[in-house]
Amino acid sequence: PDNMWINPPAPFAQSPGEKPAWEERLEKSDKQPEVIQSLASLDKCIEDIYTQSLRTSGPILRGTDEVRFGRKYIGMVELPRYLSKAMDGLLEHADKRQIRADYLRLMDALRSTGQVTPTGKGKGNKAAKERVEQRDKDKARDELLDELKLFKPLPGERIQVVIPGSRPPPESLVKPGTRLKPHTLEYGVAETLAYLAAMAPATYGVAYNILQELSTRIPGFKPQSVLDFGCGTGSVLWAAQETFVDIEKYQGIDISEEMLMCAENIVSSVPDQDRRIKGIEFLRYLAPPTNEQSKADLVITSFALSELPTDDIRKTTIETLWQYTRDTLVIVDRGTPDAARIVSEARDLILDTKQAHTVAPFPNDLPDPTKDTPVWMYFSQRVQRPMFTMKTKHSKSNMEDLSYSYVVLRRGKRPENPVLLGKSSVDSQQQQQQPPVSISEAQSNPDKYLPTGYLRKTKEQLASEAYFWPRIILPPFKRKGHVTAEVCTVDGRIERWVFTKSHNKQAYRDARKACWGDL
Repeated sequence: PDNMWINPPAPFAQSPGEKPAWEERLEKSDKQPEVIQSLASLDKCIEDIYTQSLRTSGPILRGTDEVRFGRKYIGMVELPRYLSKAMDGLLEHADKRQIRADYLRLMDALRSTGQVTPTGKGKGNKAAKERVEQRDKDKARDELLDELKLFKPLPGERIQVVIPGSRPPPESLVKPGTRLKPHTLEYGVAETLAYLAAMAPATYGVAYNILQELSTRIPGFKPQSVLDFGCGTGSVLWAAQETFVDIEKYQGIDISEEMLMCAENIVSSVPDQDRRIKGIEFLRYLAPPTNEQSKADLVITSFALSELPTDDIRKTTIETLWQYTRDTLVIVDRGTPDAARIVSEARDLILDTKQAHTVAPFPNDLPDPTKDTPVWMYFSQRVQRPMFTMKTKHSKSNMEDLSYSYVVLRRGKRPENPVLLGKSSVDSQQQQQQPPVSISEAQSNPDKYLPTGYLRKTKEQLASEAYFWPRIILPPFKRKGHVTAEVCTVDGRIERWVFTKSHNKQAYRDARKACWGDL
């Protein structure tokens, strides 16, 4: 079992009703009082020594409760069979070559807006300062290239110079060799089919990962209504259905009428026994809420904010979505620098209202520590490709990784940090029960007690403490004898933590099993 611990079983461990070994040996020999007392005291001495060693050093657990609760990694996500069958039915009679061509056009549009926005454009002091900095970078690049001319490369050797911020625009997939200019597409019938065939499975996997994390981090959160802005083909609808069982109403908003028709066709193609959400509605526009009944418990926008043309429209949209939010707002977008900036600015906009707190991925309500730095906050989710996706992308691999940025905001005040209140996690465990139970009793009830004899924490206690656990923001470097992880701390800083076996064996084992995005 997952709560088994690596240490060898206690020498005095026995099943309920079983006699100790020394009593069985006495039954076969003379029952002398001195022998009975000596064996009993020896057995008690061994038990005390073993218990004391566990209490002081502690066993090495195969995954602690905190590690399981803070795990974001869920492995590869697969589309539900009923959803994959419904999508396949819509694409069965479509022109596959045309879908492939439309997919390439769609990818060109996404890739053209997926890089850092060029600096120094426009008027004002800020733009002038950026132009001066860009000229300094160009001068440093020219000097570096002049120095490299002194070195003669070896036969077959190629010297590649990478200057930060000087990456050229990507090339077009439709017309190779042509540099792309930033542009967007309107989703008509052709673009909708291409999106459904190539991108809908991956967006479902990302939404499923985030909603699974949300259900774990907030055990008592059971939304009954969902508002999905930029719903597209309805991937969030099915991810929410697979995560929450109490949803009664779903409302999808998208400007593209073809996208909404595709989502409605998928809903009608899913059998009634697999469609648990009965109140499903799709609309083209989102008006400000008129009353409390029009609000939703869970509001989510998935890969939609970066499609809006200007920052002012995005700001108005975020404010409207927050007005619709009764409990939790989830903002998801692409894992590019620009999209991460959009998500970060949306978080700052909501936190400035003093009515919300951050649930994930930041363990604080402070400014984004990656702002104005070469790095950005993003994560990745692996998804199993259906056969129609493999054919559309001309890929032999049945899996893909989709990068994304996200933030989860909830109304209300942020829980207080137990460490700042003077109650560490160890103190709270010891206050639960004084004195702890015996080791043998703890081993016989592993679901209730820790191997050290203290009571296990409840989900509510873990959920409250998880608000202040650091987040792993990059894949950990796992080497022999040590693990290095980049984490975002509760103090609003990016730090590099090193876990070694000599320092703490339990922490080292947990770090070996840690993944990108875990707490």
